[in-house]
Amino acid sequence: MEAIMTDYIIKMDLAKINPNPLNKQIYGYNPKEHKELKKSIELCGLLEPLTITKDNLLVSGHRRYKVLQEIGYDVVDCRLSDYENLNIALVELNRYRKKSPSELLNEAELLKTEYSKMIKKGRPKNGEKRVGRNWTILNVSERLGVSATNLKKLMSIKKYEPEMLDKVDMGLISIGKAYSIIREKYILNEKGAGRKPNDFRTEYRELLKKYKPSLDELVEEMNIRKSLSIVGSQSDMRIIGPYGEREEYDFYPTPSKVIQELLDRESFDGNVWEPACGKGHISKELIKNGYDVISTDLIDRDYGKSGIDFLDDKKIEEIGVQDNIITNPPFKFSLQFVYQSKKVAKKKIAMLGKTIFLEGVERYEMFQDKGFPLKTIYQFSKRPTLIKEGLESTEHLRGMIAYAWFVWERGYKGKPVIEWIK
Repeated sequence: MEAIMTDYIIKMDLAKINPNPLNKQIYGYNPKEHKELKKSIELCGLLEPLTITKDNLLVSGHRRYKVLQEIGYDVVDCRLSDYENLNIALVELNRYRKKSPSELLNEAELLKTEYSKMIKKGRPKNGEKRVGRNWTILNVSERLGVSATNLKKLMSIKKYEPEMLDKVDMGLISIGKAYSIIREKYILNEKGAGRKPNDFRTEYRELLKKYKPSLDELVEEMNIRKSLSIVGSQSDMRIIGPYGEREEYDFYPTPSKVIQELLDRESFDGNVWEPACGKGHISKELIKNGYDVISTDLIDRDYGKSGIDFLDDKKIEEIGVQDNIITNPPFKFSLQFVYQSKKVAKKKIAMLGKTIFLEGVERYEMFQDKGFPLKTIYQFSKRPTLIKEGLESTEHLRGMIAYAWFVWERGYKGKPVIEWIK
């Protein structure tokens, strides 16, 4: 706050105090708030002093000031303060006040003006010192304690249909809904992108087009010039990408770095069984870290014991109960792998999965298990890229799917914890 606060309270004639006209411009008048505040002061008196400058300008307490006038106060307690910037101080002193969207916008516009005055462009000359910060939506939203996204939406609503902002203030329509209307009516049309009735295939192509820059970067890095295409019918649509169709059996091996991130954070007492081991990418890393590992897979990929369907109770009996399970299963069978792992793991289960694995009613029920509960979710901040057949490394690739390690521990007491892997 741009303020130098004194540590004493003075008595002041109410008639000598001058309200800041800017306060009414920003915050207006709310009859309901006024009535409630009046009732409070009549019952309890003035609990919080007014804040004034040495020139008797009221900086904080305009609603209290008005109520005190009506009640008939002559002398009131005031906190004397000095401020480098009265306008910013006015906003700062109202930080915790409940505000309407319109009032927030008024504050944002005031801060924009003040920030623009405080910072000059170009290099300082002759030892010139510059205080303050540049006007940006992030700086203002941070100062106001609101979402920059919502602030941008409110600005658009006010720009195109100010009367709709009144409806938002009254709670007749949400900010999101109002912005959607504004976007469809004005913003998209200005960009020459008005909505058109599309079939599923067209909308899917538009979605791909939206993310085309990222895909182009990926193609360039891999020196691959094949384009994405959609084949099949609407009911059986497949995506053909730079690397061809999706791998059979969802075979996407785990990069060593992704495995090591887990092992750096989680220890496993005893041996480890890796079902769906593929070519042993997880198993090999576990062995490097000193673990005794059992590796199995349904498919023969020249590693581990093949022909073991982990979802077949009779097949898992061939392996028997083990201390721990660590796996990167086919995503469509992730839930089944969790249930099956709980049958054969004595201590811990660690499964690499998409973050959206947290969603779904059936999965919710699974997560409620108190006997073998979820202990930790290690969420990757940067999206890793899993290895596709024919690729030795993914370090130069950018992932497009959010992944996390899900760790269950038998007998764990407490709520699941989320930790982030940078």
